Amino acid sequence: MPEGSQDLSRIFREIKREFFRFADSYAKAVSGGANVTGKKIMEAVKKSDQPSDISIAKLISTVKSGVQYAGEQMIKSGADLVEQMKEKAKKQ
Repeated sequence: MPEGSQDLSRIFREIKREFFRFADSYAKAVSGGANVTGKKIMEAVKKSDQPSDISIAKLISTVKSGVQYAGEQMIKSGADLVEQMKEKAKKQ
């Protein structure tokens, strides 16, 4: 295989690997955010006399906390990736 084709193939493998890494990080972050939201909703239900006692504001707040958790995990994952890229560049 010509050198240019090998380089292109290597680039596509790297892109594919990073895409799957991102997709895995995203899935874990969303799952974690959903777990946070679920736990907060369960806590709210336990503290209420009736499910109708749970306010819409409290539900919106719990969903926001889950979304915030997912966002924070994605930012952390991105920061980790940048650090890995810096380390890889130093080794080359």
